[in-house]
Order: sequence, then structure tokens, then C-alpha cells
Amino acid sequence: MSPRTRRTLLAFTLLAVLAAWDGMRWWKAEQDNAEIQRSTTTDHPVAPQFTEGSPAEVRFAAAAVAAREGQVTRAVALYRQVAEARADLAPAALVNAANTLHREGRRVAAADNRAGALPLLELAKETYREVLRRDPSVWSARYNLERALRLAPEDEARDDEGASIPADSERALTTMRAFTLGLP
Repeated sequence: MSPRTRRTLLAFTLLAVLAAWDGMRWWKAEQDNAEIQRSTTTDHPVAPQFTEGSPAEVRFAAAAVAAREGQVTRAVALYRQVAEARADLAPAALVNAANTLHREGRRVAAADNRAGALPLLELAKETYREVLRRDPSVWSARYNLERALRLAPEDEARDDEGASIPADSERALTTMRAFTLGLP
């Protein structure tokens, strides 16, 4: 067999292997899509309809569908499952869970039910903080936390209780250099 024929045979073999690998990935994606479709068209939308080995990506997509359809509890539960299963997807899943809670809190508040919106907004704020504890560089969590804080401000008196100034402490004005109070 000539070297040229060997190279051609090797190239065709390599292409066949790559085509088979791509076909398996396509088949797996079709299975995942069918599983997402089955899980979102159930008579009982609160109960997840997944097999034990469902990948986190499938749960993530099903959570997005549930959030879009207004199934807040189910969406948040699925996002939490994804965050526990895959550390690389955890920030995105938790931000989406917090966004779902934040969106629902705004919707409830817009319906003149401020008391009903507060628990949702508090859960959203806590979830944004959880994301920032895990990865402080997630700017969407930082931005949305600020938005949630504007809707439901924290009680500042509660935060300042332990931060009172001791009676014998120095004041900033008396310790500043090159500043006189007009005294001789």
C-alpha cells in the first residue's frame, strides 16, 4: 500500500470516528430535549419528572421553563438542585433562582401586596448574597442585590446596634492633622 493511500485511509477513518462522536452527541442532546419536554408537560407541575441520572443541564433548562411559566417554587427548587450538583453551574443557577424570586416579588408588590412581596424579596436578597459569597466577581448578582435592596431596604437600626461609639474613643476631628478649630 502506498503512503498516499495510507494517509487517505487514515483521514477517512478519522473523519468516520469524528462523525460517530458527533452523532452520539446529537443523539444525547435529543434525549435531553425529550426529557425536558416530558418534565414540562406534566399534569402535576410541582413534582419533578426526571430520571435519577438526569444531567444538570436538563434540570437547568427545565427550571428556566418553569420560571417562564410562573412556577416559582418549582423553578427555584430545580435551580437549587443544579447548584448542588455542579459547582461550575452554581453561580448561574443561583442568580437565576434569585432573579425568579425577585421578579415574583416585584409582581406581587405591584399588585399592592407589599407584605406578600417582602418574603420573596428577602429570599432573593439572601440568594444574591450566597452567590457573592461563593464568587464576588458575579456582577449581575451585585447589581440585582442593589435593586432588591431598593425595593426592600434593610433595617439600618438593626445593623447599627452593635456598632456604637465607646464614650472614651477619639473623634476623627480631634485627630486630624493640619486642621485647627480656630483655637489659639
